[in-house]
Amino acid sequence: MSDSAGITDPASLSDSSLTVFLPVYNEAASIGHVVQQFHDTVLVPYHAKLLVCEDGSTDGSREVLAKLSETLPMDLVVGPDRKGYDGGVRDGLRRITTDYVFFSDSDGQYDPSEFGRIWNARGQYDMVIGRKDHRSEKVYRTLLSRGFHVLVKAFTNVPLRDMDCGFRLIRRATVEAVLPEVRSLKYSFWAEFSIVAYRKGLRISEVPVSHRPSVRGGTSIYSWDRIPRIVTLQVIGLLRLALRLNRSNNTSVRAKPPTAVRSG
Repeated sequence: MSDSAGITDPASLSDSSLTVFLPVYNEAASIGHVVQQFHDTVLVPYHAKLLVCEDGSTDGSREVLAKLSETLPMDLVVGPDRKGYDGGVRDGLRRITTDYVFFSDSDGQYDPSEFGRIWNARGQYDMVIGRKDHRSEKVYRTLLSRGFHVLVKAFTNVPLRDMDCGFRLIRRATVEAVLPEVRSLKYSFWAEFSIVAYRKGLRISEVPVSHRPSVRGGTSIYSWDRIPRIVTLQVIGLLRLALRLNRSNNTSVRAKPPTAVRSG
């Protein structure tokens, strides 16, 4: 533990091929169950490593994870200072040393058993994104997401259907190429990551996955009193991102249109 403030046969993976990365903030009530699920469903059968980055929790998540790390192998990074979702994810991605990283939000909304569907769909793709068939969240959050995607497609011409999904498999080379250019959308880290990757000509696939209600009932980030400011910052950030992309040479190489890989 450290402390700082496709194929269908999993057994054929080498020990250094895959890292599962879970960011954690105030998930004390459920994080033990979530980590255990990932351990049993992904880490053991796929011989994967586990990276858990705790981000200044105030509800005892740090203590739960410290206790869990005594029995389950993981690289646990903890710290007293809150970096925010984008800062915590960015720092975690910089720690990846394996060929692939599988990222999942740790609030229990995604089913670890669906990892196999994403892994087997990777083929020649640089990134495979889970596409939520049905969003299990409050109506206003769904409407905000749909409106954001409409603006993204209008400003950037990126046709991805669920570009901000926090359940995805990424090649480390893709992380290294894209991460330095993700800096405009504070509240949509993964959407910007997807936009930049697409405009760089990287190959992206979307795979349908299920989506469950959060164990703790959502996040305080999108409380009603903060929505106007968040929307304003998102629109400004999206405009800046579109202008930056249009000035760059990334538009000279276009990606294959993303495909939805369906199973069953």
